[in-house]
Amino acid sequence: MTEDFLVARLGVMHDRDGMTQEQAAEVLQGIWTTGWEARKITWEEERQEREADREEEQGGERERGRMNEEQNVDDRTMQSREPSMGVEDDGPKFVTGKPVQERIEYPPARFALKKLKEREYIELCYFTPEMRNEAAKSESVSANDIFTLTQEDNMLALKPASNFKAKTKVVQDEDLSWDQMGVASIDFLEHIIQENWPRSMIDAMHTFFFRLTHHRLRTEGVTGNRVLLLYQARARKEWHRQIKNPPKDGIFDVGVIDDRLLRTLKDEVFDQRREASLAGQQFLRLLCHTKLTLFSKFHSQSP
Repeated sequence: MTEDFLVARLGVMHDRDGMTQEQAAEVLQGIWTTGWEARKITWEEERQEREADREEEQGGERERGRMNEEQNVDDRTMQSREPSMGVEDDGPKFVTGKPVQERIEYPPARFALKKLKEREYIELCYFTPEMRNEAAKSESVSANDIFTLTQEDNMLALKPASNFKAKTKVVQDEDLSWDQMGVASIDFLEHIIQENWPRSMIDAMHTFFFRLTHHRLRTEGVTGNRVLLLYQARARKEWHRQIKNPPKDGIFDVGVIDDRLLRTLKDEVFDQRREASLAGQQFLRLLCHTKLTLFSKFHSQSP
């Protein structure tokens, strides 16, 4: 089900079935969660099928390799007496004849994955397709790169220091478009599962994004989306800050959308637009005044 359908359904359930907005949202959340769980099961089944196919292909390759080895002992003996064009090694084994997949998706930057591993706040822009492609391009290492020691699987390894720094093209969450936030949040949720976040944190993030994308403010168009983008940016950042430094009265539930903060942010959006409008009007007055001055000066100098 699309977001627009669910938003419309939310209104229908509220008007026709006599439900409150909260009750309708809870029902739709249950529908969405059920669909999400079903998709996860389907993905897991597809992954297991791909693994089985891969193992079968690799098994066939090993068997053919063993037969070729037995049949070509003499040939290899003769080749060993001639200059070799290559050497056998323990390199990666690939499936002969297997083409590349139809769609290549690059992982987020190492810096972002490191933040996720430590369960810290990270901007959503790192999970957009544009930033993931940018991260793939910057993976190459030059002779002038600075390296740093990192620990992986209880072993020390040298890695380019640039992999663990924030990118210079970072877009703050409140400056993303609504579509960018939607796409990035899906990838973000998949990666926090891969990084084994606690179930409670995963559920909280799922509820958070679900309720934002199906909030009644979506019906207000650009203004509503802008308010929700601001809410996402500030509430999620504050949630991570409290996780790192828990307050005495406990960490707030990020899955509960606070109407008070939404009203404050809505006022802020209107104030920003009013200021922008006033600035635009002042600019137009200044432009008109400048044109009139130049016009008068030109005519006063005319013979």
